[in-house]
Amino acid sequence: MKFTSTITAALLAFSGAASAGLCQAGLKYCGSTLLDGGYHDIIQQTLRSQGEIVLSNSPGLWWGTYWQCNPGGTITYLGGCVGGCFDRGAGNNDECSHDASNWL
Repeated sequence: MKFTSTITAALLAFSGAASAGLCQAGLKYCGSTLLDGGYHDIIQQTLRSQGEIVLSNSPGLWWGTYWQCNPGGTITYLGGCVGGCFDRGAGNNDECSHDASNWL
């Protein structure tokens, strides 16, 4: 029974990565773009591993975050975009604005 539980846990751990569309290594992405690509669990795990515990439990804030895509589809949190984050299309870096006047 313990062996079966271990296999089930391992399969569940990798199921999120398997369903996520891999980002393109070297490009930067808005959190919203990654979420649309199925990265919810990966974003949460990455934030936790980088010590961003409060943010990892606040998925409503992830839309305005900025990420670096690494080889193998892993991601690195780069920070928040106070002026918004803008999807620039496939093959291009998304744009993270730090100009809060965009919202005025």
